[in-house]
Amino acid sequence: MKVGHFIFYLAFLFLIASFALFIRGQEERPPIISNIKILEITTSSAIISWTTDKRADSIVNYGLDRNYGVVRDPTFTTEHQIVLDNLLPNTDYYFQVVSVDEMGNQAASKGFAFTTKKLIEVPGVEKFGEEAKLIEKAIEAVYQMRSEEAIAFTKEKIEEVGGAKAEELVIIGDPRVEVGEDWAKIFWATNKEANSIVALVPENEYDPHSPDPYKMKVGEPNEYVLHHLVEISGLKPATTYHFQVQSTPRVGSMVKSEDRTFTTLSVLPVISNLQVVKVEEDAATLTWLTNIPCSSLIEYKNLKTGEVKQVGDPTFVTVHRFRLTNLEFDTTYQVIVKAESENGDRAQSQPITFTTVKDEQPPVISSVTVDSTLYPGEEQLRVQVVVNWKTDENAICQFFYQEGLAEGVPEIALPPETEYSQKHIQVITEFAPNTTYKFWIKCKDRAQNEGKSDYFTLLTPTREKSILDIIIENLEATFGWVKKIRF
Repeated sequence: MKVGHFIFYLAFLFLIASFALFIRGQEERPPIISNIKILEITTSSAIISWTTDKRADSIVNYGLDRNYGVVRDPTFTTEHQIVLDNLLPNTDYYFQVVSVDEMGNQAASKGFAFTTKKLIEVPGVEKFGEEAKLIEKAIEAVYQMRSEEAIAFTKEKIEEVGGAKAEELVIIGDPRVEVGEDWAKIFWATNKEANSIVALVPENEYDPHSPDPYKMKVGEPNEYVLHHLVEISGLKPATTYHFQVQSTPRVGSMVKSEDRTFTTLSVLPVISNLQVVKVEEDAATLTWLTNIPCSSLIEYKNLKTGEVKQVGDPTFVTVHRFRLTNLEFDTTYQVIVKAESENGDRAQSQPITFTTVKDEQPPVISSVTVDSTLYPGEEQLRVQVVVNWKTDENAICQFFYQEGLAEGVPEIALPPETEYSQKHIQVITEFAPNTTYKFWIKCKDRAQNEGKSDYFTLLTPTREKSILDIIIENLEATFGWVKKIRF
């Protein structure tokens, strides 16, 4: 064999051997993994894709931590995609992709992670930091429940476990109270956030043996704070109340204070609109108002002589009227009114003055009332009418009346009274039953000033018909001759 041919043959064998070694090397080399992607993450699934430089199967190792589970697709390909399903929502998953070629050579990627989507958004959960995801998972777990019994059971267990783990709620110190006439403010503090409730009841309704002696509850059940304030309105003045503060945390049991009491303030009397409404030669009439029922003491001073006198009205009222008598003519007086409430609180007016003068004002007639009754007479029933009225000063009055309301009907005057008085009564027995009358009153004071009342009307009562009367009336309507019968 020629030398040239031998060299060519050796080169050819070398090429064949090199190609064989290359093919063998390719068969023994694991596939190269690249372009790993996480696609379409939902609340319960994710799609993982990658490529290899040669045909290989598809494996994803995944789990909640680095201890992966396995999902495998045995199909040999260079484009790989694995669907991970039945995942938990809002959960971190770790994974690694693996591919094995047809010769059994395996390649594995580094570790990756993704988080599945949330089922629902929970506003405000971010303030809990690292525990936010735990809270969201718990809420999402409940959200996926369908059974009301399961939801109720879960709620009970969460409260039970939460209450056991949570710090015990404590009311710090004694509640502080501010009171007014019809309101109270109650302050207290707790060692952690809780709601604010005040339970209370008036002392006369408090029953310490009752399971819940407090009839009223006021506060903010859905606001959780450390420093508590409850404002209570609509209370009764000068009244003692039993109360208890109550706070409940978001998780855990209610805590209550011991029974406490407070007493609202009395409403202080206030005198207003004090004025002299009438001045006479030896008297003066005062009026004034108080904001609550009060008795009164009127102190008046003769500015000529300096003499001071006092008169009182023990009646507890809010509208006051008082007539000072036995004053000196043409004399200036200074008056101070003092009021005292039923609780013993007192007030005093500013002084006012007046001067007694000749009385030129007529008496004022007021409070006119009428009572009518039937009484038996010798031949027929008669009417008795009693009229009462008042004057603002001592006066003598006379009663006038006419039958019917027509103009020009003669008036009838009853005899005038014989004594001066502020309270008057007139008894009339001349009126007929079932008849309309108009009446009025004239009064003169000691200075002969005459006042006249408004006109009043009255209808005297009618005698009730007996059964016999009704029968006779029916017969009269049918038989005219019955009218001739006389009993």
